[in-house]
Amino acid sequence: MGRQRGFGQMPRLRFVVQSSSTIVGVARALMKRFAPLMALLAASATAGCAGSSPPPELSGLWSAGSASCEAGVGVRFRADAVQAIYDRQTETLFADPHYTVESEGGSFRVRIVYDLPRIAGGARAVGAHGVLVLERQDDGGLAPAAHALVDGRTGATRLRIADDPVATLMTLTPCGAHPWREGLRGRSGA
Repeated sequence: MGRQRGFGQMPRLRFVVQSSSTIVGVARALMKRFAPLMALLAASATAGCAGSSPPPELSGLWSAGSASCEAGVGVRFRADAVQAIYDRQTETLFADPHYTVESEGGSFRVRIVYDLPRIAGGARAVGAHGVLVLERQDDGGLAPAAHALVDGRTGATRLRIADDPVATLMTLTPCGAHPWREGLRGRSGA
């Protein structure tokens, strides 16, 4: 009979010591094998940091009415921000928007997910983001169908905001020529 292990005794393990050149060789082989996967992960991680480009239907200046359009006051949808335009000044309304077209054509609908602004002296990380859904109206304009704030940590959503200024601010009509207001009659493809 062999020697029995008693209570509390650990089994003996044998370690095989390899040379450092063998370990480096194995590490290099693993790096070569997983390099495409790591590049894909890095690209997807950095792609989430920047906003997406707005759909072509949102190009140009959008405003509350014709007088505002003539004065050059309105809202412009860009990849890096949704901006309010005041003559020669711009102010960011929604930073880093991510545009998702939910439906196209006559029932155009776009979802815009945006970061909340950072306040000086506030939390280091913003725990919430906004979600704005805009729909095409019968007159060729846009109006909010929904606006919510979503807590990124808990997932809690505040759906209705009393006297939400976004509902007024984002009820817009396109300035200048736009296919939603004029249709395709008399317009060239260029």
